[in-house]
Amino acid sequence: MNAQPERRLAMAAAVGLGCVLLVLFVSAAIRLGAEVFTASEMKILRGVHRSAASLEVLAMVAAAWLAWRMRANQPVIALAAALTVALSVLGILAGQQPPPLAAYGNLTLGLALAASFAWLLGRTSDSKANRVAHLAAALVVVQVLLGAWIALYSETLWSWALVAHALLGLALAAGAMWLAARIERAAARFALAGLALAVPAAGFASALFDLPLGATLAHAAAAALFVSAAAYGHARIA
Repeated sequence: MNAQPERRLAMAAAVGLGCVLLVLFVSAAIRLGAEVFTASEMKILRGVHRSAASLEVLAMVAAAWLAWRMRANQPVIALAAALTVALSVLGILAGQQPPPLAAYGNLTLGLALAASFAWLLGRTSDSKANRVAHLAAALVVVQVLLGAWIALYSETLWSWALVAHALLGLALAAGAMWLAARIERAAARFALAGLALAVPAAGFASALFDLPLGATLAHAAAAALFVSAAAYGHARIA
């Protein structure tokens, strides 16, 4: 595989990932801060949301074109393209005040799109299958679905879903810390360890202190980054 097209594909994937993460964070801010932000601030947030979503579409088109020319990573590109189309259609149909089911779809599909870009960014041609990586990826998916359910559907804070979400989150954090200790590069080691600690810490702060906006947004941002890091790591070793 030529190095230059591969670098361009990685750049397109990185831009797409950054845009999706920004969209996820701003979406959470819009949903959770309706009673906190002023009308002008909400207008700015919606403008950032639309701009980042539009740039993600351009990054998706560029990645699809490069992958088609390279004849590489076509299944994950097709998945990312399908998710982009689905999110665009869902956003148009649901409008600015989406019902809970549409919001759930936006959140879970958005995280899946972020994971797709992160997986594409981390993919290597000489990787080998690893069952532990597949199991970890499945647990992350379950954790994402539980978190989205709690955020959008749970009528009471303390529920079976929250307990399962907390226990699974602690288990994933412990696994991420173990993996971080085995990474040679210091920057990557500390980044993964920081995310592993930040996600449950912000989540517990959000639950124990009556869901303050700052802790909730921090939990959402850290979780999106953790999902992306997990997808990137899976692509590197699976």
